[in-house]
Amino acid sequence: MYGLDKAAFGSFLAQLRREKGMTQRELAADLYVSDKAVSKWERGLSVPDISLLVPLAEILNVTVAELLQGRRVEEEQRFTREETEELIRKALTFSAEPPERRQARTQKFLPLYAVYVLLGLVGTAVVCAAGLAGTEGAKALLIMNAIFGVVYGAYTLFWMPETLPRYYDENRICNFAQGGFHIHIPGVYYNNRNWLHVLKWMRVWCVVSMVLMPPCTAAAVLFERATGWRVWGAVLIVYILSLFGAIVIPAKKYE
Repeated sequence: MYGLDKAAFGSFLAQLRREKGMTQRELAADLYVSDKAVSKWERGLSVPDISLLVPLAEILNVTVAELLQGRRVEEEQRFTREETEELIRKALTFSAEPPERRQARTQKFLPLYAVYVLLGLVGTAVVCAAGLAGTEGAKALLIMNAIFGVVYGAYTLFWMPETLPRYYDENRICNFAQGGFHIHIPGVYYNNRNWLHVLKWMRVWCVVSMVLMPPCTAAAVLFERATGWRVWGAVLIVYILSLFGAIVIPAKKYE
């Protein structure tokens, strides 16, 4: 994933501000933010919202590209296509979420994450020990549930941003991408009115599915043994549709 060098950005920003003879408070006043925010930018603790890049560059008499690079670029120097693409990606990955807020979120959700993963794995072990995971369908569901619960659950709880960049509010965007993680459902648009609700229900889905899938798998195996009917396709469809519902319903309701 292409990312912004926050330390280089902050150092360059502080250099430009001093060259202009401005204090942090004066720069903050011109941008309608607090001087504490400017201080955090310069120390590499956070970065400004993407909407502030253009006015910030204008005030400091540099280009947005130079801000993102963390250095001055000579006029005769031209960016290659790859360098331009990298700069665009850096701009689009600007996060409005301060590191302190993310740390507090980690401390808040870590006990919950540990408990539901433990319950899910214990439930899976019990189902296997009882001989109720002998079919290919049962094994596939349990493995999928463990992977989704552990990896996807950790991502939604700890790493997925709770605030989207401002351009999501100004445009109808149906795609969210962060590193290797992508959400793209045609016709479902994300903004800061619905994003926190979407995130909340994705977290709920991770917790509930991780805990409920082992007993549901055991029930499906017992049902197959009693009737001869294979219900793995139906269980998988319900599992996937419940994930889509956790995203689509709150996104549409609060859009």
